[in-house]
Amino acid sequence: MNQTVKNLIRIGGVIAGIGAAIWAMSDRILPSPEIHDEPPPLFRTPAQPDDLTEIRGIGPVKATNLNEAGVDTFAALAAMPVDELASIAETSATTAARWSEDARARA
Repeated sequence: MNQTVKNLIRIGGVIAGIGAAIWAMSDRILPSPEIHDEPPPLFRTPAQPDDLTEIRGIGPVKATNLNEAGVDTFAALAAMPVDELASIAETSATTAARWSEDARARA
């Protein structure tokens, strides 16, 4: 074998040996990981309730009834079936459909 190839093999062996030594001592070189007791942070914040009284025809009483039924955002109001919305708010299906359209535009 050529002397240059032998030298390259020796250098490769030395580098591999140094790498193996660092890997073997990594727990002494690197600090131990910290274990946290607090819960992880929330990346999604819960939806903030919208003021449903901004929709024409929904007053404070109807807004309270809708909030008690779990409808507190424009998106939730727009997603609710019209007949169910009409029965919760004790209004006509036509009015509930108009509210749903208005909520869809605001969501």
